[in-house]
Amino acid sequence: MEINNSNSIHTDVLCIGGGGAGITAAISARKQGAHVTLVSKGKIGNSGNTIMIGGSYSMDGESAKNYGFQKANASFNKDYLFEQIVKQSFFLSEQNLVQQYVDESPDVVYQCYQWGEQAKIKQNFFAPGGWMLSGHALGKALLQGLHETSGIETVEDTVIVDLLKSDDKISGAVGFDVYTGEPVHIHAKSVVMGTGGFQPFSVTSTNSDMIAGDGIAMAYRAGAQLADMEFMIFIPTALEPQSSKGSILPFLLYSSGIPIGTLDGEGNAIKIPKPMRKMAKGSELDKVIFNYYWSARLAQGKGTENSGLYMDFSKLAKLPGFIFNFGFKELLKYFKDFYKYGYYHSDDLFYFKKLMLEKKKMEFALCSEYSMGGIVIDEKMATRVRGLFAAGEAGSGVFGACRVADATTEMMVQGTRAGISAAEYAQKAEQPKTDEQQVNAILNKIQAPIFRAEGVNPVATIQKIHRAADQGFGSIRNEEELTAALAEIEHIKEVDLPHLCAQCKSPSYNYERLCALQAENMLTCTEAGIRAALMRRESRGFHLRSDYPQVDNDRFAVRILEEQGPDHMLMSERKPSVTRIPTPSGNEENVPEFMLRQKLKFKNASIR
Repeated sequence: MEINNSNSIHTDVLCIGGGGAGITAAISARKQGAHVTLVSKGKIGNSGNTIMIGGSYSMDGESAKNYGFQKANASFNKDYLFEQIVKQSFFLSEQNLVQQYVDESPDVVYQCYQWGEQAKIKQNFFAPGGWMLSGHALGKALLQGLHETSGIETVEDTVIVDLLKSDDKISGAVGFDVYTGEPVHIHAKSVVMGTGGFQPFSVTSTNSDMIAGDGIAMAYRAGAQLADMEFMIFIPTALEPQSSKGSILPFLLYSSGIPIGTLDGEGNAIKIPKPMRKMAKGSELDKVIFNYYWSARLAQGKGTENSGLYMDFSKLAKLPGFIFNFGFKELLKYFKDFYKYGYYHSDDLFYFKKLMLEKKKMEFALCSEYSMGGIVIDEKMATRVRGLFAAGEAGSGVFGACRVADATTEMMVQGTRAGISAAEYAQKAEQPKTDEQQVNAILNKIQAPIFRAEGVNPVATIQKIHRAADQGFGSIRNEEELTAALAEIEHIKEVDLPHLCAQCKSPSYNYERLCALQAENMLTCTEAGIRAALMRRESRGFHLRSDYPQVDNDRFAVRILEEQGPDHMLMSERKPSVTRIPTPSGNEENVPEFMLRQKLKFKNASIR
């Protein structure tokens, strides 16, 4: 495998990722006058997780009112949004990053709205200041913005495998074309990571199988710090019917206010106390509330054989037919603006209705939707590696232990800022000289899975990572299971990873080779998450410890950080930046007590 002129690219700013963070970074960097190259693992604007959203994007209501949206709620202003994000992060937000989110979101969000109008997508405004739309529609809006910005070089279906450095500065990246197997060497003065988060579990929830923590792990190997890796959002996700497995339709049904009960694997009802039900109503806080009460039952060993629970439709099934059908039609109305009539994404809602009435219960599990952890960045989206920036789910610091504000807004606001910062950096920098030894090492890494005559199956290795994460890193954790999961991850890293071997030796769209390269990244992210979960001996937000249920503000109101050491992952901790709202002291008995004490409220869910 050799690099020649035909597969070398020279640019100022390299943006990696074909979703919202990567596209907005490319657009803003280009507007600064930089030569920009946007590289995507799949099709730009039509791959990854952006198209998987439910979904919405938003700004504060007062700004939306100022833009002329009369239905906006002006009392939902920037100060209120700032306060709610910080409190609902369980005080782990970097408050300077929250300020950037709040201050810069109106202009960025309104720009996206205008792209959407130009692209003629369907997007419905809702108070306090957001728009509902499908993931594909958001992808089209972002592509509209890309097409309106001339001069951006785009490279699709290309996997970036590692970053290049010279004199401790970023100098580019090396990857390969998925379809031809040809290597690609990109010389760049700065790089923006817009590659999304990570998801190491066997059942995915609004995550494509492209999301393996690639950008997070590459940044880690390049010298960046990671933080908050223990915090993953778990939401109700379908296990049946098989055609809907992985869909968040159960979450949407619960959030709609339809009277659906919840049963454990033994058929016993799981009740949520009235004050918490009231807090959940009309708010994405329902995610963390569902997660707490349902995970507690799972920790008692009362889940189904698949570690799931059941949606209980028995009350619905007893309703008079005309009332049930009226409610079902209202649900169809909600989805019809964004999806084919009778469908949510590919879920056949009429088939789901039939099963609801016939079976009266359906199995679901708490599955990971979003990872709060990622690369440590400042308010300019800069990492501690010179020339390296990150945005969106690949970064960390806005949402801490619990996200309720829109991640789509975060990816676009941070992507825009990252592009500006990367362009400004590139304008002052000389292109570092390429280290040929680094290039050759990455090329050898790319080729290794298809050059080995025999070894370990990469697909089976990914499945082993999934099993380890399922068993110890799920929605509720304890010392024993986390320790066992970490031991398994370390075993895979030391014993399997060096010997991954693709049975098919073709360089063209070799899925086993893709899995082999993704396995290293997934192992890095999963190890970081488990180590942080072990270190955090408390419960906070979506991190629940059955052996440490207290929210311990005195000891653990800190971010846990990881960085690459000479021979192992180094751990540290520090308090997040505080600019306006002080961190509380003392302990709370558990997560709900913390939420009640802080009087959390954030009525931002539009489905009700």
